[in-house]
Amino acid sequence: MRHNGPKNRLIQAALIALLFLPSFGARAQSGDLSVDDIKSQIESLNGDVEKKKNSLDEIGRKIDEYRAVINQKKAESETLQDQLTFIETNIAKTSLDIDIAKEEIRILEMEMKDLDAKIVSREARIVQQRQLLASLSRKLYRTGYRKSMLEILLSYPSFSNFFGAMQTIVELQSGVQKAMTKIKDETVGLAEERAARGRKQQDADARKRDLEIARAEYEDDKALKSNLLIETKSSELEYRYLVAELKQEQNQANNDIEYLEKSLREKTDIADRLARQETVLSWPVENTKGLSSTFHDPDYPFRNVFEHPAIDIRCSQGTPVRAAAAGIVARAKNAGMGYSYVMLLHNNNVSTVYGHLSRIVAKEDSFVERGEIIGYSGGMPGTPGAGKLTTGPHLHFETRVKGFPVDPMQFLTDL
Repeated sequence: MRHNGPKNRLIQAALIALLFLPSFGARAQSGDLSVDDIKSQIESLNGDVEKKKNSLDEIGRKIDEYRAVINQKKAESETLQDQLTFIETNIAKTSLDIDIAKEEIRILEMEMKDLDAKIVSREARIVQQRQLLASLSRKLYRTGYRKSMLEILLSYPSFSNFFGAMQTIVELQSGVQKAMTKIKDETVGLAEERAARGRKQQDADARKRDLEIARAEYEDDKALKSNLLIETKSSELEYRYLVAELKQEQNQANNDIEYLEKSLREKTDIADRLARQETVLSWPVENTKGLSSTFHDPDYPFRNVFEHPAIDIRCSQGTPVRAAAAGIVARAKNAGMGYSYVMLLHNNNVSTVYGHLSRIVAKEDSFVERGEIIGYSGGMPGTPGAGKLTTGPHLHFETRVKGFPVDPMQFLTDL
C-alpha cells in the first residue's frame, strides 16, 4: 500500500521543492538584529509617534486663535494698522502651518521606520519557518515515508519500532503542514505591510509638497508686509493714497477689458478666425508651486478694495507664459512699472488675461496658437509690469465669459 492521496502528493512536491530553495529575506539574515531586538525597536518607535501626535494638538489650538484674528481683521482692513495686523497674523498662522507640516512629515517618517522594522521582523520569521520546513523535509525524507507500508514494515525488527516510525512520520507531516501555513500567512502579511509602507511614502511626499507651498506663502506675506511698509513709509495717509491707486489701476484694467471684449467680438473677421477653436484651457505656466491666491479668495489681502478676479499661479520671475488656448491678442499693455498684461479672445465668448508680465512678446491683433509664448512672468515688487503691492513672483490668470470674470479652474486641463 502506497501513500498516494492528494494531500500527501502536495506535501511531497512542496518538500522536494523547498529542499532546493535559496534562503529568503536577505535583510533579515544579516545577523544585525534579532527578532526580539526588532520588536523592542518597534515598541520604541510607536511611543515616539504617539508623543509627536500629541504635540500637534497645542499647535492646532494656536492656529484656531490666529484664524479668529485673521477673520476679524479681514473684515476690517480699512487702515494701515489693520492691514499690517492681518498680514502679521497670517504670517504667524502660516509659520504654525509649516511647523505642523514638519511634524506630520516626521510622524510619517517614523511610521515608515516602524513598518520597515515590522517588515524586517516578518522576513526574519519567514526565514525561520523556511529553515524549519527544510529541516522537517530532510527528516521526513530520511524516514523513507514514500515507500510502501510493506517496505517500511519489513525494514524494522519489530511492530513496536514500526509503529514508532509511523508516529514520527505523522508528526513530521503535521509539522510540514503547519510550517507551510505559517509561511503563507506571513507572506500575505508582508505584502500588506509593504503596501502600507508605500501609502505612507505617498502621504509623506504629499505633505512635503504642502510644506513647500506653506513656505512660499510665508515668504509671500513677508514680502507683502515689507513692500507695504516701503510704499507707505508707515504713513496712514500714504496708505490711503496707495489703496486708491490700486483700486484705480484695477478699475482701469477692468474697463479696458470689458470694452475690448464687447467691441472686438462684433468684428466679423475676428469671429470667423475664432470659429471652431477649442475653448478648453491648458495651464499658461506649470502649476508646480501651487496657487498664492484663488478666485475670489477670502484671504486675499486687499479684498476690501476689490474681489480677486483670478488665480495667482506661483512661478519664478521670467517664466515663459503660454497662451491657454488659440485666440486673438486683444490687448498687450506694457505699463512700464505699472500693471502690464495680455488679453486673449477665444471662441464661445471666452477670454483670458495674463497679468504682472515683466515682458510682453505678443502683438495686438495677431493670432496665437495654444502653447505659444506671449510673454514672461513677473510680480517681483518694484520690477517692470508688477504694479502696486504684489506679494512676489507669480502669474495673475483670469478667465472671463462675455466679459465677466469666472473661476479659471472650471476650464483648466492638463492638455
